[in-house]
Amino acid sequence: MKNTFLLPNRYKVYGWIIFLLFSAIGLACMYLEFKIPGFQVYSRQSEGFLDFNDYNLTDEFALTGVVIGLLMVAFAKEKNEDEFIAYLRLKSWQWSVLASYVILIVIVFTVYGGAFFGILFYNIFTVLLVFIAKFNFSLYQLKKAGSTDEK
Repeated sequence: MKNTFLLPNRYKVYGWIIFLLFSAIGLACMYLEFKIPGFQVYSRQSEGFLDFNDYNLTDEFALTGVVIGLLMVAFAKEKNEDEFIAYLRLKSWQWSVLASYVILIVIVFTVYGGAFFGILFYNIFTVLLVFIAKFNFSLYQLKKAGSTDEK
């Protein structure tokens, strides 16, 4: 079975590097008010809600890099991609979507005000992070069970 949506295996390494680099930039933006010089947006209009006067795009750049890195990790093939790996991949996606929405429902009923939006921001990454964790754990269990069968 050929899946055209999967990237070559080497993209997993590139994805982790991109994810870690842009996560560091994003954390620096959030907690240290880091801004990349030259990423300023200037606008002639500065009225009301859409006030883009002296706005820096560093945090958008960091968020885009984090998402691209996680997508590269999630959609990279395994070295030996077969139908059982595809089955594990599907089950992991289903599990991660379900877990993400359960977390969202819990957040809706337990967190209020400005903290809600902060936690909701982190929930953007839940589907990808839970998928990567669940899929790799399933692969680990498969390799562990395979190594005990061979003895």
